Amino acid sequence: MATSASNRYIGIMGGSFNPVHYGHLRVASDAKRRLALDAMCIMPAAQSPLKTQHSVSAEHRIAMLDLAVTEFPELQIDTRELGRGGPSYTVDSLQELRREMGSDATIYFLIGDDLLPTLNQWSRWQALTDYAHLVVANRPGEFLAIPAEVNAWWHDRETPLAQLSSLPSGGASRLECSLINVSSSEIRQLLKSGARETEMIPYPVMEYIKQHKLYDNLSQTEAVL
Repeated sequence: MATSASNRYIGIMGGSFNPVHYGHLRVASDAKRRLALDAMCIMPAAQSPLKTQHSVSAEHRIAMLDLAVTEFPELQIDTRELGRGGPSYTVDSLQELRREMGSDATIYFLIGDDLLPTLNQWSRWQALTDYAHLVVANRPGEFLAIPAEVNAWWHDRETPLAQLSSLPSGGASRLECSLINVSSSEIRQLLKSGARETEMIPYPVMEYIKQHKLYDNLSQTEAVL
């Protein structure tokens, strides 16, 4: 992806998307609108270093994303981590994207605030803002306390959301957006229990899951993680 007049402001949302649901999709869509982005990309991980091996293949997860974005055509899919294979380190992907986009493009990396308590477990997490702004979307629920070192790092970088667009990277800010009280692990547990309908994911994604029996035989550990 090279910088041009039509993609000067880019958003990236990473995750396993196992499966993708409306919580992911509506937050990404809100971010594109609120941040006036030229492109908002969903970037599925090949394998998160902090999770067990995915029980659903990358091919199935990307197929579900392809179906999901038919309802959200303002979103795009970035498959760079699937092509790279192995553990997915966000900092490597952001560094690669920065090389492609050039030094002047503004890049936003979007996460949910449930991830802040474990941010210091990510590979080279302090370098994330060397390549992008970190934007944390509010999410319903109660989460673990944020470690002191993450709080200090955040404080040094915190920037009003409206000011991020004037810089290519380096800032950290929060984004208020659509709240969907759902998680992929909750959906996996629901599907493991035999549910065959849910309003938490797009209809074509649900049909794909049923067709391929994707979550029928999960262990309890796989359903939760």
